[in-house]
Amino acid sequence: MAVGASTASIIRTDDSHILETSSLVGQDITMQSPFPDILSEDYPDFRAEISKNRFAVIKNAVPRERAIQYEAKAHAWLNSFEAGLDLDDPSTWLAENLPLANSIGSYAHYCVAHEKFVWEARQEPGVLDAFSKLWETDRLLVSFDSLNVTLPNRRDTPRREPWEHIDQSPLRRGVHCVQGIINLSPSGPEDGGLVVFPGSHKLNDEFFDAKSRTDKESWQPLKDVYLFGADELKWFASRGVVAHKVCAEPGDLIMWDSRTIHYGAEPTERSSQIRTVIYATYSPAALASPDQLKLKREAFQSYSGTSHWPHMYIVPRSNIPLFPDRTVDPRGRNEPLEKPELTDKLLKLGGMKDY
Repeated sequence: MAVGASTASIIRTDDSHILETSSLVGQDITMQSPFPDILSEDYPDFRAEISKNRFAVIKNAVPRERAIQYEAKAHAWLNSFEAGLDLDDPSTWLAENLPLANSIGSYAHYCVAHEKFVWEARQEPGVLDAFSKLWETDRLLVSFDSLNVTLPNRRDTPRREPWEHIDQSPLRRGVHCVQGIINLSPSGPEDGGLVVFPGSHKLNDEFFDAKSRTDKESWQPLKDVYLFGADELKWFASRGVVAHKVCAEPGDLIMWDSRTIHYGAEPTERSSQIRTVIYATYSPAALASPDQLKLKREAFQSYSGTSHWPHMYIVPRSNIPLFPDRTVDPRGRNEPLEKPELTDKLLKLGGMKDY
């Protein structure tokens, strides 16, 4: 990686990772994957599918019965705010009866990332086994990501338009992150859920190399997200890349390369299915720098959520969310309703204990 002089400090985990940048002026930055050969179509399992299309559905990673129990726990959590919410009565599906969601409709505050049922789902053997196979190590960190409970066709809010994006900076090349969804509810063609553009990753370098001539400065400071405009999507469509709604059942694990164009689709008018998922991403613990581990431990101790990155960009989310008028939500929490058991496995996944 060629990096010249900078106006801000750069924190590295290795020569392929920049964790924080404030301003990199006029520099040619290339961040190649530390895993250039991690995926292959020669594998006899889901890794071949991820290699080909950059997403895969791992069936029954969580036994269906336990997935349904996690779904019930998630719904109980949603009902714990003592408002007028009744999940069997769509007329009560109103903002005033719900905790505050983030900009993408997920619940990231109120210590939900550290609820007992969330941690139990993260430690499901089938989920851990999939990510261990992917990264070829069982020494993993997990993200403190959000819970999504999408109520279909709410009367008080417009349907969100597709927001096609990738969760990896155009400055990164190759595999840096593979995200995960622990699916707890049926997700059919009409239901809310993940939409991916299979094969879009193969065109990323070509697309961003062309864009870099005019847009590269806008990619700095480094942000691991890129939203695509309509004309940009037409460029991919002209090369045969089109949207695909991922269908899954309770207990399935959905995995996708962060370079794959994707978005969370709203349920159609024909759906009555409440979507319930836990976002959980894992990466090798060896990738985390001491500074990032310190931040992760602080987030753990304060029951804070973070982003989908397990080992970098650890920015704790406040457990006391703000209303749109910037006033404090009095329902904010300082600890989970039900705390997890702090097992050796959990503490290592959470970055609190070294492997």
